[in-house]
Amino acid sequence: MRHLKRFDHDNLKVSLTAPASMKCAPLIKIYLARHGETTWNAEGKIQGQSDPELSPRGYRQSLILLEQIKKRPLSAIYTSSLQRSILTAQPVAQYFGLPIQRRSELNEIAFGILEGRLLQVDGEAQIEWERFKNDRLTYRIPGAENYQDVAQRLKPFLTNILSHHQGQEILVVGHRVVNQLLIGMLLNYPMEIVLRIEQANDLLYLVQVDGETRVFHYLDGEIREGVVMGGKSIIP
Repeated sequence: MRHLKRFDHDNLKVSLTAPASMKCAPLIKIYLARHGETTWNAEGKIQGQSDPELSPRGYRQSLILLEQIKKRPLSAIYTSSLQRSILTAQPVAQYFGLPIQRRSELNEIAFGILEGRLLQVDGEAQIEWERFKNDRLTYRIPGAENYQDVAQRLKPFLTNILSHHQGQEILVVGHRVVNQLLIGMLLNYPMEIVLRIEQANDLLYLVQVDGETRVFHYLDGEIREGVVMGGKSIIP
């Protein structure tokens, strides 16, 4: 991949630089799952911090996650406080006998007045969505958050897990934007990369932190290095 210019962190309130606790730390493996499909995913509605139920397909995806991770020695499971994240983690938690640690800082980005709306048929929503897409770092849809807001609340969580789970393997069940930012912060990716990271509801990432940080993903029964962009495995 061509070289991409890094952010000018001095001009941002929140950088995507990983915490200092990552340096020279013992191996930590962070499995990063996205919640299973919800009824709103199936209908094409914007979710944000609204709290729809998993769809039947979403429940099946939670069992796929268990199959992907059941042979790993998990020490902890973290989710957001939203039920789609918690329900996705439940089969894994029951299998390992681990508590689900709910963290509101892992909640999906808030989309304010757009939540529950269909972009395809809502002209006002489309206008707000385009404004946000053109400036995700600083523009806030009314009642919503921007990417800097989400990064700000994620940083203490990231610092905490890196300091408390050295030498361990943990599962985090998050959301699309939250997981993009977590990967970006851990790998110190520029925002050009972060915005292109894809994660279907049944795709599992593994971030391995051990001096040098690497990212892998589970795809078609295989573990591949890199992230998914445009449906392809890419090592940025």
